[in-house]
Amino acid sequence: MNLVPAIEIVGFVILGLSACGAVYSVMATVALWTFRRRPTPAPKATPTITVVRALFGEEPGLYQNLASVYAQTYAGFVQTLLGAADPDDAALTIARRIQADWPSHDISVAAHPALHGTNRKISNLINLSAQAHGEVIIIADSDVRFPPEAFSAIVAELERPEVGLIYCLYRGRPTENIWSTLAAMDINTRFAPSVVVGQALGANPCLGPTMALRADVLKQIGGLERLADVLADDYELGRAVREAGYRVACPPLVIDHVFPEKSFEEMFVHELRWSRTVRLVQPAGYFGSFIMHFLPLGVIGAALTGFSAPALAMLGGLVMFRLVQAYSLCRLMSADQRGLWLVPIRDLISFAVFLHGAFGNRIEWRGVRSTVARDGTMDAA
Repeated sequence: MNLVPAIEIVGFVILGLSACGAVYSVMATVALWTFRRRPTPAPKATPTITVVRALFGEEPGLYQNLASVYAQTYAGFVQTLLGAADPDDAALTIARRIQADWPSHDISVAAHPALHGTNRKISNLINLSAQAHGEVIIIADSDVRFPPEAFSAIVAELERPEVGLIYCLYRGRPTENIWSTLAAMDINTRFAPSVVVGQALGANPCLGPTMALRADVLKQIGGLERLADVLADDYELGRAVREAGYRVACPPLVIDHVFPEKSFEEMFVHELRWSRTVRLVQPAGYFGSFIMHFLPLGVIGAALTGFSAPALAMLGGLVMFRLVQAYSLCRLMSADQRGLWLVPIRDLISFAVFLHGAFGNRIEWRGVRSTVARDGTMDAA
């Protein structure tokens, strides 16, 4: 039996799947356009807010990230809790600069080494939140930079009685190196539009860089302590809030997520952790997302046809479409458009992360290696 025609047929089938992925990408782009056109609501009241931020290391742009809290248009009282586990952490020096530069604000800086579980970030947040007295709790990563209207939009969304938790869509903000640019590019041209599609389809996403909930809801679900041993703390927090009878929502707002990656290895390890996290908590969604990688699928399909003329023409069309789509998405996200010619390379790296993330249960997070069980809990590796 001659296998060559069969292999060519498989190649054209894969090319067909890549075309379906391109159609999906059009839907994702339209969904993002619709999301970005929603008006930002204004809150009816100004409840007190506590912002809790776990720190780890002197990340690029950390001062600007922390300072963005004090450029808010929100009229209510804001308390800020900043802390690290290690008293010698360089991030605490930056936090104390923030404290000195905004003396009129309620800013606490502390080191809390106590561990409450295997998730060290959650342990840090548990230690910090003991001092929280705001009616609304905003949990934000240290690499998040808020636009001025962020807190107003968050509070307005939480005023809806059926909403118990909100998260914020984010764009990648690169620092001055190619690996950071590539990491941010993946967020802006692939991840963010897919999140918006997930929202529209009722997939209940919940993104961890910025989450907010009322203090009484946090107390009702048992506090942050219930997240002390899980890897996907954002997913588990969203699930706990939904089980309590509330909805998880996303205001029409885009925050900045600063990417500090300085090497290919650092970028790959970071993205592999994300990839395995999604696969462990939502395996069906993870494996179904292969259709998003339509350009690498197109390359595989064309290769199986022996790069025949029709396959090359289709692949060329997919490349052109992807470049135009990436440019459009960056415009919609008001994101950095430099280096978009690297999008095909970025897509191949993303597909490699996807394939690698489909196997294994080991992750590395801020220098600590762990294994993750099927229920999402972590143990030291």
